[in-house]
Amino acid sequence: MTQKWHNELLPLLQQRLQRHDAPSTGRTRYGVLLSYTGTVDTDIVPHLIQLAERSIANTETSRKERKRVLFVCIESVQNVLHHGFIDDAGETLLYLTLEHTPVGFQVHCGNLMKDLDAQDLAKRIGKINGLSHAQLRKEYIDVLCGGHQDPVHGNAGLGLISMAKRTQGVIEFEANPHSDGLHMVTLTSTIRR
Repeated sequence: MTQKWHNELLPLLQQRLQRHDAPSTGRTRYGVLLSYTGTVDTDIVPHLIQLAERSIANTETSRKERKRVLFVCIESVQNVLHHGFIDDAGETLLYLTLEHTPVGFQVHCGNLMKDLDAQDLAKRIGKINGLSHAQLRKEYIDVLCGGHQDPVHGNAGLGLISMAKRTQGVIEFEANPHSDGLHMVTLTSTIRR
């Protein structure tokens, strides 16, 4: 079953790559810098981040901007690790793309989720997207101090709030129905210059 879903994720990633293919000029390279599709676990996260860091190094960006982009990449993958659908083989699949655009960087992270989990995530992102930067800071402190720690999922929503603070814009949410009561969920975060 894992291979079936992996085979379905690959064309989605390829479509995204074709839509966002852009020319490069000098050190400023616009287009997809990193793409990955496959299983994800805690062992692969450092490797993905190292690849993202190397990809960003070839662009003209500040150290602060690079750190923001890498943070959003880490949080996106960790969100999948904590909330993604685990198949019969005990694996979680995702696709991740890092794109350099004229307005900044975009991180696209997609995975399969159960219907109710996808609905819950949509509500949380809707709430977060409606907050100002000052309100995000207050919400972050409230969640951090509230101590609502889940042993499996960590702090409830803290990663999403942190992502929203660093993107300084909305986190785009897309959920497309899939088989077996699952949805293909994609989060797109734009880290603006």
